[in-house]
Amino acid sequence: MQTFSQSDLDEIDKLWRSVPADHMWAGWSAAGAEPEEVWLYRTRAHWRKFPLRKTDDGFALFDEKDRPVAEAASLDDLLMAVESIPALAASEPAKS
Repeated sequence: MQTFSQSDLDEIDKLWRSVPADHMWAGWSAAGAEPEEVWLYRTRAHWRKFPLRKTDDGFALFDEKDRPVAEAASLDDLLMAVESIPALAASEPAKS
């Protein structure tokens, strides 16, 4: 697995700080100096935690079952990827 550099982490933080306080992207975290995974957090209505990983083509976000849910060619495109994931209610099948 590819690792995130300190400049990647700085760019993620800069991008996250650019969104309004009421945006669905609620935060992010990573463990270690060069992590293989960064966790992005969204508000409760929009799910909670998404692992972000580097890929050969850019970056990919995964859901809680480790299924890919969004991709971004660059960190600049990451915000659109975060916003493209449907809210929890919109992605669950209807219950009878």
